[in-house]
Amino acid sequence: MTVYEKLKQEQDSLLEKEGSMKMDQNLTVSYEEQKAQWQERKKQQQKENAGIFKKLAPASLIYALIYTVCIYKNMTGAAVLLWVVATIGYICYIVKTVKERKVFKTTIIFAVYMLILAVSTFTTGNEWIIWMNYCWIFAFTVCFLIRNMADENEWNFWDYLCGGVNAVFGAIGSIARPFGDGNDFARLREKKENGKAREILIGIAVAIPVVLLIGGLLMSADLVFSNMIAKVFEGIRIPANLAGICFMLCFGFISSYCGVRYTAYRKDRQDREVKILTETTAMFTVSVLVAVLYVIFCGIQIIYLFGGGGELPAGVTYAEYARQGFFQLLVVCILNLGAVLTMEHFFQRNRAVDAVLTVISVCTIIMTASSGWRMILYIRAYQLTFLRVVVLVALAVITLLMAGTICYIWNRRFPLFQYGMAVVCVSYVLFAFAHVDAGIAAYDLAQIENGNTAGDYSYLSCLSTDAAPVIAEYLKEHPDKSYYGDGIYNWKWEYMQENDRMNQPVTLRTFNLSYLRAKRIFSEK
Repeated sequence: MTVYEKLKQEQDSLLEKEGSMKMDQNLTVSYEEQKAQWQERKKQQQKENAGIFKKLAPASLIYALIYTVCIYKNMTGAAVLLWVVATIGYICYIVKTVKERKVFKTTIIFAVYMLILAVSTFTTGNEWIIWMNYCWIFAFTVCFLIRNMADENEWNFWDYLCGGVNAVFGAIGSIARPFGDGNDFARLREKKENGKAREILIGIAVAIPVVLLIGGLLMSADLVFSNMIAKVFEGIRIPANLAGICFMLCFGFISSYCGVRYTAYRKDRQDREVKILTETTAMFTVSVLVAVLYVIFCGIQIIYLFGGGGELPAGVTYAEYARQGFFQLLVVCILNLGAVLTMEHFFQRNRAVDAVLTVISVCTIIMTASSGWRMILYIRAYQLTFLRVVVLVALAVITLLMAGTICYIWNRRFPLFQYGMAVVCVSYVLFAFAHVDAGIAAYDLAQIENGNTAGDYSYLSCLSTDAAPVIAEYLKEHPDKSYYGDGIYNWKWEYMQENDRMNQPVTLRTFNLSYLRAKRIFSEK
């Protein structure tokens, strides 16, 4: 190898080393830049989380306190009205804080309905009605929140359904948010104040269980030490309900914070694009086959209903016929409504399909009438109960919904969603305020007086305080009929025991109109 070649080789080697060093420097700079950018984004996210916590935490804590004071061991009292008012005010505050505007006027109906249900809750003693009231209040709270957090545009059934389900499960998935946001808030506040409040709080939180554990072990190890500790804490009375109160307080804070946090600060909002399908052959085929099946079934129902004398085949009881017919029909109605809403969203309008859907809807109404008539026959034979009243109300609502569906099929401008909401809400409000138990008691007692052997005093003794006026009047007129079962069972005493809550002390918080009325009625006797 010549001298020139050696020099050339050394020069190439030096150039390679210089290039490698430059690449390493570039990589180092690139990594440092990425790390700095990541740290900056993290700081910005922490500031954002801290700001959100500062906005939501105080309001959520106040709301949780009101919720605990009103609802703790008091699901039937007048304080539920204050809780609902606090819920509405809390959502209005969140909308004002986050969206910087007032709630939509179109959503005020949700708040009004919640207040009406709250009034119904402390004016009835029926636990089923009270439980359903709370379910409706929760559903309309979610609707009130998600609708006001969205843009001002038209919403339909699918928007509320998908938005509500998403909000509920999203809130459950955000259960760690209050702690993460609170931690970011404490970190930033600590940096500003240059204090050690966070470390002190952590130390206290860790010390409490450690001290309790070690103290318990030492007390069990030495009797003298145990007696000394017992004397120290002898004058301190810890409320027996402290654990329950703390749980409700934490539940109220976390649930409200998570629900609002997820709904108000979602970053993945996007408008749904509905894809309209022009090919309807498959759907039309399915609809025709279903319609033919319905027509055959309804033909049999009509022939049997009007030609069979209202009697059931051998081996079939009224209870089996009514129960099975109702639940099967309810599923069919839901499927029909779902089919119409699906056709609206995903298929172009087609006259042939509309005609088939009309046939299906008419058949559903016929089946509803048949089921209603059978339920009436069943009630005549086996008396009236709360669940049987629910069946009749549900059948009436189904009929009205299917009538609206037919109108919508032939007139797409018909407000089916608003109509359906009005039908369901008005029907339920009338049902909730009707004091159904009083009507049940009046009907069953009248049937017993008419000699119906299916009368059941044991069921009457399980009715709520809503039935107190009717039962008290009956016992006043028939004092000798307070016993049944050959004089063994006193159904008046059983009724009083079943509704012993009416004898509890009445306060402004626990006031229940139905309990108070029943207490006064039986106190006068």
